[in-house]
Amino acid sequence: HDYVDSSCSCLVVSLLQVCSRGFFLSEQETCLPCNCKGHADSCEDITGICIECQDHTVGDFCEQCEDRYLPVFHPDGTFVCRPCACPLSFESNNFATHCDKRGNFLRCVCQDGYAGHYCERCAPGYYGNPMEMGNSCKKCDCNGNSDPNLIFNECNNVTGQCLNCWGNTTGDNCERCAPGFYGDAISAKDCRECDCPEENCDIHTGECLPEASNITEYCDACIWSLIGDIRQSNKTLDQVRNSVLNISTGAAANDRLKYYNYTAHRLQVSTLKSQAVYGNVHPENVVFNEECMLVSLCCNRIMREQHAQIDGAHVSLERKTDKLSQSDRDLVLRAEDRADDLQRHAEELQFNLKGSDANGHVQKALNALNVYDNIVKNTDDANITALTTLNISSSTHDVSISIFWFLLLFHLGIKVAEGTLNRSAEVLQMMTPILKKVEEWDSNMKNEAYSAAAFEHTVLSAGKAVEDLSEIMPELLSKLRVVEEKKPANNVSTNIMKIRELIAQARSVAKKVQVSMKFNGQSSVEVHPHSNLDELKTVTSISFYIRVDPDKDPIEDRFLLYLGDKQGRKDYMGLAIKNDNLVYVYNLGGEDVEIPLSSKPVSSWPPVFNLVKVERLGRHGKVFLTVPSQDTKAEQKFIQKGEADGTESLFDLDPKDNVFIVGGVPPDVKLPPALSLAPFVGCIELETLNSDVISLYNFKQLHKMDVVESMPCPRHKLAFSQSRVTSYLFDGNGFALVNSIERRGKIGIVTRFDIEVRTVANNGILFLMVNEANFFVLELKNGFLRLMYDFGFTNGPVIMESNLAKLQINDARYHEVSVIYHHSKKIILLVDKSHVKSMENEKKPLPFSDVYIGGAPSILISYTQPSHVKELYGCVKGFQFQKNLFNLLEEQGTIGISSGCPEESFMSRKVYFTGNGYLGSTAKISPFQSFEGGLNFKTLQSNGLLFYHRDGLDEFSLSVENGAVVLQSKGTRVRSQKKNYNDGRSHFLVASVTNQKYELVIDDKDKQEKKKPSSTSQADNVPKTFYYGGSPSSSIQNFTGCISYAYISRQDREIEPEDFQGYHENVQVSLQDCPLERPPAALHNKDSRESSRRSPGHSRKVGRDESSLPHGLKSYPLDVLETEAASCYLSSRPRVTHHAHHYSGFAHSRQEYSGIASVIRDESHFSLSLKTRSAFGLIFYLADESEQNFMALFLTHGRLVFTFSSGQNQVRIQSKEKYSDGQWHDIIFIRGGNIGRLIIDGLTVLEDRAPGANISLLVQDPLYVGGVPSDQAIKNIQKMSVSGFSGCVRSLQLNGRWLTSASHSFGVTPCYERPSEPGTYFTEEGGYVLLDDSFDFGSRFKMVMEVRPRVALGVLLHAFAGEKEYLTLYIYQNQVVVVVNNGVREFSTYVSPRQEICDGSWHKITVIRDGKVVQLDVDSEGNHVVGSVHQTAQNSSSPVFIGGAPDSILPHSLLSRRGYTGCMRNLSVNESPVSFSKAALVSGAVSVGKCPVS
Repeated sequence: HDYVDSSCSCLVVSLLQVCSRGFFLSEQETCLPCNCKGHADSCEDITGICIECQDHTVGDFCEQCEDRYLPVFHPDGTFVCRPCACPLSFESNNFATHCDKRGNFLRCVCQDGYAGHYCERCAPGYYGNPMEMGNSCKKCDCNGNSDPNLIFNECNNVTGQCLNCWGNTTGDNCERCAPGFYGDAISAKDCRECDCPEENCDIHTGECLPEASNITEYCDACIWSLIGDIRQSNKTLDQVRNSVLNISTGAAANDRLKYYNYTAHRLQVSTLKSQAVYGNVHPENVVFNEECMLVSLCCNRIMREQHAQIDGAHVSLERKTDKLSQSDRDLVLRAEDRADDLQRHAEELQFNLKGSDANGHVQKALNALNVYDNIVKNTDDANITALTTLNISSSTHDVSISIFWFLLLFHLGIKVAEGTLNRSAEVLQMMTPILKKVEEWDSNMKNEAYSAAAFEHTVLSAGKAVEDLSEIMPELLSKLRVVEEKKPANNVSTNIMKIRELIAQARSVAKKVQVSMKFNGQSSVEVHPHSNLDELKTVTSISFYIRVDPDKDPIEDRFLLYLGDKQGRKDYMGLAIKNDNLVYVYNLGGEDVEIPLSSKPVSSWPPVFNLVKVERLGRHGKVFLTVPSQDTKAEQKFIQKGEADGTESLFDLDPKDNVFIVGGVPPDVKLPPALSLAPFVGCIELETLNSDVISLYNFKQLHKMDVVESMPCPRHKLAFSQSRVTSYLFDGNGFALVNSIERRGKIGIVTRFDIEVRTVANNGILFLMVNEANFFVLELKNGFLRLMYDFGFTNGPVIMESNLAKLQINDARYHEVSVIYHHSKKIILLVDKSHVKSMENEKKPLPFSDVYIGGAPSILISYTQPSHVKELYGCVKGFQFQKNLFNLLEEQGTIGISSGCPEESFMSRKVYFTGNGYLGSTAKISPFQSFEGGLNFKTLQSNGLLFYHRDGLDEFSLSVENGAVVLQSKGTRVRSQKKNYNDGRSHFLVASVTNQKYELVIDDKDKQEKKKPSSTSQADNVPKTFYYGGSPSSSIQNFTGCISYAYISRQDREIEPEDFQGYHENVQVSLQDCPLERPPAALHNKDSRESSRRSPGHSRKVGRDESSLPHGLKSYPLDVLETEAASCYLSSRPRVTHHAHHYSGFAHSRQEYSGIASVIRDESHFSLSLKTRSAFGLIFYLADESEQNFMALFLTHGRLVFTFSSGQNQVRIQSKEKYSDGQWHDIIFIRGGNIGRLIIDGLTVLEDRAPGANISLLVQDPLYVGGVPSDQAIKNIQKMSVSGFSGCVRSLQLNGRWLTSASHSFGVTPCYERPSEPGTYFTEEGGYVLLDDSFDFGSRFKMVMEVRPRVALGVLLHAFAGEKEYLTLYIYQNQVVVVVNNGVREFSTYVSPRQEICDGSWHKITVIRDGKVVQLDVDSEGNHVVGSVHQTAQNSSSPVFIGGAPDSILPHSLLSRRGYTGCMRNLSVNESPVSFSKAALVSGAVSVGKCPVS
């Protein structure tokens, strides 16, 4: 503003600067942005402090979350505040007053009434289920009549039913006097005993009743239950009424009415039975019974009326319809009918599809996907009807009917989405805003008194929201794909993994909906693209069923399908009908290739489904047509081939710009000219893309596709020979679940399971049964059948595994596998009806009712199985229980399997080479005259032989040489320009030989050629031998890596991918997916090739210098060698329970803690969690030197005992229940003076006290956990309980503080979560077993052990007599080495087993010494070495260390000094078994007696 100062007569102008919203004025009078993290719109000038933080944030700059919320940070640094997951991250189920997160650990401070680390259960005195959405904990309501001394179980913690009524009361809420008492149980609380014969009186007045009236006791109880239900219903009526927009109460009301009808029926039956018993009952008693039934029926009627009020939607609808009748009742009824039609359409669709499917079943995902689009389709019609109603009835100011049909539509949409993705959080998150919008519309309408303007606004908004639903599903699937494709981090939560599994299951189900779609000449379907486009580069094949009807729809040029970019400018492939021919078109970067199938014009196709398959291998293409015969089993087959000009062989698809469309063209896609045709008219059903089953119902987008009006065509699959036998394809992503197996047969003395399987897989589940801790699994491991089961056996799981030839069934042939459980104590395994193996076990019945076939949910697999087990890839012809066959596709729990098994499923197109093997076959080929061969390869090795053929002295080979690819033929070499093809990535090479030149092309880019010398030799017609990956005669190093989709030109057949399954020479290769991730450590070894080729029988005399080391194992510093352990099949760190330790019960396994005695002198509060199956064992012990004063916790006969003593005063508390059930139990044991208290699982509270005044406990360190040293504790604890504790203890705390660091540990390991097996386990943390001196490791001995390593290096055994007298057995880089020094010099030998020592299997190692000769055998392979003449006898009583040894006594020449990691069993010396339980010392983390299986 301007103003004038008369004193100075000068003009002063003052401008007030105001900053825009979101900015503040600084002291320098400049506008700066508010720093409110996006959670406030404005902030204070000068300070910048944010005004009114939103989104549950607090702080001067909205930088923190309110109590009960935690920040979730986004990649850009912003964050949102989410409710604490205490226990669920939803507002309705967040019961914390405060929470914080430290690392990965969430700490919740619970509200009153909640308990647990995450407030996941109700506290004593409360009931409910906080883990259920919308549920909460409520205070027990026992009307003040509960026993005050039993606060821990005042009422049932879920239902709220009072458990211990006090003061002669009874009832769910202790609301009435108990039988034989009368009075007022609620207010006066004066229930008194009846003064009547038989204590039979009126429960209110005490008036004596006739004797016979006691037959109505059940009636009384029924009436009281009904009254209680009515009271509860009245309490919650308003809540239910307010929730009517969010839930359907009709089902609840109907269920409740059924319950009351059932109660009335029981009442009537009870009365009639009583009359039958008391034949002389008086008439008045009959009248009383009739009155009782009338009361019940009256209650029934009252409750029906109440629930009718709750579900008054239809009544309200009729009332509103009457109001609108003056305008146009017909239009209103049409709006109502349109809303009702939505549910009816869903039912009709399912019925029609079932009727048109020859197999009699439509997989469950069909309903979820099709009904959804049906809803979207009908929305337009419903909107039009409602808007018409609006125009006529705007004067009524009433919108109830529109809101009604919209809510009905909306809730049906929610249920469809929830059914499709198993109620995933993504669905709820997307649907919730629309629901809130509906509620907002409803509220606004009420506030505006149902004005016409509000009505119009609401209906228009509703219509737009419903239209938006058509975009929700594709957007949702897109979001889920992002979650699905993210690699899991090590700390990813179980919930996220579960969501991923549900997403995968939903996708798998959608992909396998084997039903067609009918295209009307305008419609199209965009299918989800292949998840791994690299797999389509070399070979691409698509198969599908197609039906045209030439009589109804004349054959015209039509588009069928397209796979390529959206603009049609890059590589593509597609199909069309042109000039009455089926035409396959593809382009690899050059000219279009068109392959017309002219041998069978489309107009001659029968009006049934015909099978079409197109295939491209490199630049070669084929189209196949199979026409089923209508009257015989014969089929007509037609084929046409073609090839692209030039050298381009790869099909390159852009991951960000590719579409797979069928039937027609969406508006945003432009097809290449060769496919720019009219849309298709007819039916199509997709079958496979490469080897993956696909379906049109796994669509990304539909365009003008009406699955209701255009009914799918029926298809008789049995018309095709590949489907005539009922079979089920398991593709590694699904499983079948047979529930309640005893509905088809009873478990008896002999119980039998049969499954017929065909597979080429190495690993996979055949069938699995789980019931809590009990399980049974039949699986494939390395191609062999393996059986493991545990029905609660004392000694843990029983394992049946062997490398018998009969047990290997992954040979692409059907095998019938039978498992028989005989007399509840014997398992018999049959293969192809021939007995293979039997196992006896502890007698126990089969504790199962459900069977999973081919796989199972990951939570069950992880609980029962090692990490290598996965779902089956193969075919199952049938599964039988007690000789009764199940249709697996009709079982309700089946997910992600399909019918029919294409032959391609059993072909091996990939092979993995280990550097020591090769594949060989014979064929009519001419590599020196006319030849073309191609293959994918992937390696990290600089050198390796890919393909080899030899004819006399002439050689033809393809190889990797110093990273380059080389073609060599009769001395002519063609070498690639690039030299980095050993980068671990997939590369495709094509080699060709013509009369003029040799040509080598890699990845379509690196092209090299050389002129071919003239030759007079001619191709003959004789089969010739060739090899992949190596050969028995070539001088080139064998290949290490993967070869896939190889092809060669043969004289007797067309070009097609090689099926390695049929090769007659298969030496140390794997016909499964390539596990190549990084170079095996052995490849760092410069001499590895030479060492691998040395004869196993090699022997030599060596000294102690470096040259004495095994050849190929020298010249590396020890610190380098220790870090280069080859990767092992089993993890070196099995899954463990955090903060838990396992005590073996042998060799005084224990931990010792110091600094405890002085803290617990007057009082102590110890807590821990316990899991064991041991009936006896010492868990906790602390005493003075004389053991007069002590404190102990131990098990006797499965019961827990807490005891302590000071002088002559002793307290002993023993539980009544047994806790050796293998489950976790929370134990608290408290001592305060002379009082002891034992609390188990928060429910059982036991207390005792010693006579006299308070006592002090004068003990001394250490505190022993899990066991005690020899001769300790036997004065105070019975002998059986002093030793033998085998189990886990976790979360050991004293006075609320964790005891984490033990001063000493003997034979204690982490607590492993998964099953165990007999053996001794040496952990990665290190440790060893010291044997006593009863074993002779002198100049002549035989030592045998079995090992299953988890790390490919480590000391197995070290016998030490002095610096120059020792014997050491160790593993280094998958080789087993023995080193001996006899006092004169050192000599050694080693064995490299064919099956790697670290492959997850058991290996038998034998060391025999006979004077100066040392023989080493590993499995069936052996080696020996001859040392110097022995001068002096070695000390036979030298100490022997197993699994490791102190570093100071190990010889310096060892290549590995670290301890062994893995399991060891069946150790014997001179054929005498060695028992580790009697060892002189078990040091470190060694578990004696049990090994984790996984």
